This record gives sequence, structure tokens and C-alpha cells, in this order.
Amino acid sequence: MGLANLVPGVSGGTMLLATGIYPQSIDAIAKLATLRPDRGAVALVAAVAAAAAAMVLLVAGTMRDLVLMHRWMTYSVFLGATLGGVPVLWKLIGRPGAKTWIGAAAGLAAMSATLLLPAGSASGAGSSPAALFLAGLAAFAAMLLPGLSGSYLLLLSGQYVPVLDAVHGLKLALSAGSDLHWQVLAAPVKVLAPFAAGTLAALVGMSSLLRLLLDRQRALMLGFLLGLLSGAVLGLWPFQTDATAFGSATPVQALGAAALAVLGCGVTYAIGRRSGAES
Repeated sequence: MGLANLVPGVSGGTMLLATGIYPQSIDAIAKLATLRPDRGAVALVAAVAAAAAAMVLLVAGTMRDLVLMHRWMTYSVFLGATLGGVPVLWKLIGRPGAKTWIGAAAGLAAMSATLLLPAGSASGAGSSPAALFLAGLAAFAAMLLPGLSGSYLLLLSGQYVPVLDAVHGLKLALSAGSDLHWQVLAAPVKVLAPFAAGTLAALVGMSSLLRLLLDRQRALMLGFLLGLLSGAVLGLWPFQTDATAFGSATPVQALGAAALAVLGCGVTYAIGRRSGAES
């Protein structure tokens, strides 16, 4: 989930689906947000959040470089990883009905609409506290929805590079150990503090809303999630360039992209099967 949240076009919620713990995770987060958690909810959220935060902190700089310089390879892996979550979600749906297909159509339409939005400035010019707060709000809300990428929304708002640079800067500052100077922390904290405030606001509202929908309109909501998940693949076409969404690819690149996609799909599918067998 931590790796997925760093890649535009990939949702952390997709990884929760792939491991078969999406409904339980939403329920646990909602319990924490309403200050009525039980021991199981605390344990689940702590395990997922700690692992995701560790990955974000450790590889934010590396993943930023991979996305910017080797996008087709990175997107190929996560295109496959996204598709690997479809069988797991389909198993949760069971026998689809009319509500399921209506929800799927709505989710697919929503994802298609996001792809038409123009991306913001990658440099993050205009990264004011208010812009960072709204970016955190949108990114965390999207993170809870499989198929809707928080990092993609950061790209659209122009906050992707500033936020990842701040995370990478925080890691470098903390790794200084006894040589840490608090002044070094000022720059990343100035970016991450309003961003974190936005994520906390989304935590309270979005998790409670999703739990309510999963409880009262399960078929419609699972169909909507299926539409989001399927539509996310449209934004993960590996051969993207700044000029066009469909850049040219050599035969070697095409074969490599297919192999990486199969690898990503196999990993998430295997995780989902293992999780399903243990639950």
C-alpha cells in the first residue's frame, strides 16, 4: 500500500483489495475516526499504517525518480498489480445484480472523467498551506477508494513532486542522527504539516461514509469499486509521454511491459488468494 500510494495512477485501496482486507480496513479506520475502536481495529490499522508509512519514508525519493524517469516500467508493474485485484473484488461481490452493474458503470465513468482533467504544474508552484491541505484531503480520500489514485490527484494539483521531495528531505534529516539540526527539518515540515492535516480531515469523513455505504448499499458500492478499479487501468498505459498519452514503444519495450504487468498481476493475485485462504 505504501508503494502504491507513491505511484500516480495506483490506489492504496487497490492493495487493500488485493490482500482481501478492504471491508475490514474501512470498518477499522471508521472506528478509530469516531474514537470507538476495539482491539482488533487498532491492531489492523497499526499494522497497515506502520508498514505503509515505512515504505513511503524509505523509498519516496526512489519512487519519484522511477515515475519521472522510467515511467513505462513502473506503470507496467502497477497496471498488472491493479488487474490482480479484480478477481479478489469479484469474489467479494459474489453474484452481481442490477445494482452492482449500475455502480460499476458509475465508477468507470468517474474514473474516465478524471483522466480528462489537465495535470497541474509538476514543480508545485503555488504550494500554499491551503493548497497542500486540500491536496492531502483529496489524496487520502482517494487512497481509500480502490482505483482512484491519491498520487494521481497530487499530480493534477501540482503537489506530487513537492510532497515527495518533502518526505525524502524528512528522511535525510532524520537519518543524520546526532548531527540533526532542527533548521533542516523546517522545510519538509512546512510542506508536510498542512498536508497531514488534510489527510486527518479525510480520515474522519471518508472512512465513515464508506463504512455506511458498504453496510447499507453493499452491492451498489462494491460495483462502484469495481468500476473504479477497472477504470484505473485506463490511466496506467505504460508508454505515456508529455506530448501524448500514447507514446511510441519498441518491440522490446512492449514485451518488457507485458512481462512486468504479468509479474505485478501475479503478485497481487497470489497475495489475494493466500489472504482468502487464511481468512
